[in-house]
Amino acid sequence: MQTDTEILQQYKLLEARFDRAAQMYDATYGPPDDSGHGNPLVGWLREQHVAVLREVLPEGASVLDIGCGTGEESIALAKAGYSVLGIDISPAMVRQAQTKAAVYGIRRGMSCRALAAGRLETLDERGPFQGAFASLGTLNTEPDLPGVARGLHGLLEPGAPFVVTVMSRHCLYEILHNLRRFQPGRTLRRHSGWRENRAGAGGVVAPVRFYSPRAFAAPFLDYFTVESVRAFPLWLPPVHLHDLFRSDPERYRRRLRWEQRMQSWPGFRAWGDHFLMILRHAG
Repeated sequence: MQTDTEILQQYKLLEARFDRAAQMYDATYGPPDDSGHGNPLVGWLREQHVAVLREVLPEGASVLDIGCGTGEESIALAKAGYSVLGIDISPAMVRQAQTKAAVYGIRRGMSCRALAAGRLETLDERGPFQGAFASLGTLNTEPDLPGVARGLHGLLEPGAPFVVTVMSRHCLYEILHNLRRFQPGRTLRRHSGWRENRAGAGGVVAPVRFYSPRAFAAPFLDYFTVESVRAFPLWLPPVHLHDLFRSDPERYRRRLRWEQRMQSWPGFRAWGDHFLMILRHAG
């Protein structure tokens, strides 16, 4: 457990790191375009994540996006008729998200605030929200998960879903990929303690912790129940090996049948690049 001073210092560091990355973030990790910008693997993962959200959220729900970044998923949900409030620790990321929303003509249904996830209890918009989500490793950089759990408990309706994708302690695809090439030392070291590493899908280097599903869920269990866990993804490359996906995306899409079949198996669901967990507000 970090002290209040250490938490504040980490928030300042995260704000600075993501502010620096904000302007070029979409060109590197946003949706792919005809000029070669963007990242097709991250784009595919975001599409899959939005599909899961639309399955579990009530139609037209009021939703909280924790770590909204440049707003890709918030915008997708707003276009689909949801009302989304996005928060992010980086004011520069928030400005990017607001600019993109204006470009897409979204004048209602989406708003953004600069706020750390662990400070949800200070949010002016008190809800209640009918769902929340944190995408692609956002909470691997959060130093105050108990604060996130408490804040969400006060903001969500009873029974509301919280969908979170978390960077795993182990990635089976990467381990097998490097063993086949006799390069096991190239496998990303996924520490359970705080280390400087790639933060989520965006490649920003920051203090990061990797989690097992059990370790991540622990701070939430006073307020939420775990409904499901699945690998996300299991048989596709991890985000930092996105060039493998870019070189032959159809090859990996052909694996989706096995992906969908095996991603929730108990022996495999903790072995993806991320795991996707659905928690329910316990009332």
